[in-house]
Amino acid sequence: MSRRRGRSQYFVNKSALFNGGLAVDKMYDRVVSDGYDKSAPPTVYHYTSWSGASGILRSQRFWATAHQCTNDEAELKSADAVILEIAKEVRRGQKNALACKALELFIQGFNSLDMKVGSLLTVCLVCFSASRDDAEQWKRYGDRGKGLSLGIRVVDEPAPTDYVAAIVKVDYDEESWRDMIVKSFRDICNILSQGRAVPSQKNLELALNALHRIAAHASIQAKKYEWAVEQEYRRVVLLRDASKLQKRLSATGEEIRYLPTLVREEGKRIFLEEITIGPNQDPNGARKKLEQLLTECGYIPGAPEYPKITISCVTNPVGASAVAP
Repeated sequence: MSRRRGRSQYFVNKSALFNGGLAVDKMYDRVVSDGYDKSAPPTVYHYTSWSGASGILRSQRFWATAHQCTNDEAELKSADAVILEIAKEVRRGQKNALACKALELFIQGFNSLDMKVGSLLTVCLVCFSASRDDAEQWKRYGDRGKGLSLGIRVVDEPAPTDYVAAIVKVDYDEESWRDMIVKSFRDICNILSQGRAVPSQKNLELALNALHRIAAHASIQAKKYEWAVEQEYRRVVLLRDASKLQKRLSATGEEIRYLPTLVREEGKRIFLEEITIGPNQDPNGARKKLEQLLTECGYIPGAPEYPKITISCVTNPVGASAVAP
């Protein structure tokens, strides 16, 4: 398998997000597609405990957590006020009757909560970081430096087809959200008002569908600036049937709903570019333990998916107790 770098696909074809197989007119679809960042770094990192890493490698699955169960109470809601404000602003500047009608219907649906992404679907998230060997990541997610960081290679290949999924780069800049939504909403209205689409009920419905997809992308991408240190890329899995979710209890007794998800086709191992051993553990003992785990999970030294094993260079993540090497 090639280790080609660049803007390759990450686990899945991103154009599938919220397309749902509908025959959406190419003009609307292009506006939606151009409105969000499709780039991904060559490698992304998942910080976790030893038990978490063992579960991932043995099952070859990541647990995608339902958005209501994440540690951010504003998940999928950070951009709501901005989306609604922009829809009203663009509506005030429109003279085309069909564009005005599409925006009016969008505002009505968004105000009622019925058309927000979190109401339409169960959105499950697996979180990765672009940040390699980062003290904050070790502290928050890497068992305070006593865990592992799995460096996952971005690969260009067909993805599992049993659910709709895509990789999304999180945007922490409200000005960036605003600019993207304004441009996309105006582009949809321009299609309706500049004679590129015949005025009809069908085109009204297609335009409304596109507006909702733009809003859904913005909701999934947007997070408050306070989370920017995470440099997050998230794998988004969309479910219409929440009964497929499994349940577990967190360390504090809260119910967590999640979906075990493949990132490659059945039978292909997760492509590990690197595994970094956290700074607050004995590196020699941890290396031997990790090599044994990889062997038990079917990873063969010298195979493309077998990782380089490295030791963290971070000095004592805040709040952790250092172990001398």
